[in-house]
Amino acid sequence: MSAPHPEVSILIVSYNTRELTLAAIDSVVRETRARHEIIVVDNASTDGSAEAIAAHPAAPRLIALKQNIGFGRANNVAAQHARAEKLLLLNPDTVVLSHAIDNLLAFSRMHSEARIWGGRTLFADG
Repeated sequence: MSAPHPEVSILIVSYNTRELTLAAIDSVVRETRARHEIIVVDNASTDGSAEAIAAHPAAPRLIALKQNIGFGRANNVAAQHARAEKLLLLNPDTVVLSHAIDNLLAFSRMHSEARIWGGRTLFADG
């Protein structure tokens, strides 16, 4: 039996951001109830990012590149592997709070005519 189709594919591009990327994945798992998949493209990090991401209990799909192809191209690689109709580009230094992804998905369902949506960025001081 195959896994249920995700409502959103969460794309993260990592480059030498091991601890930040792991924290971002943890926050997605903790704060997101919607069916989702996490796809991480590692841009040839030298800090052990790919190994740590591969060992994460959430089992994100890891695409470990042998060279740094940049943020935009890496997101395109991740998008090619996405199974959901909706894509969320999540920076590796993001901590998801207050079910933000669920709220963004609910908003997208109410305003499907927009075709692109974005969340609000808060700094560490709130």
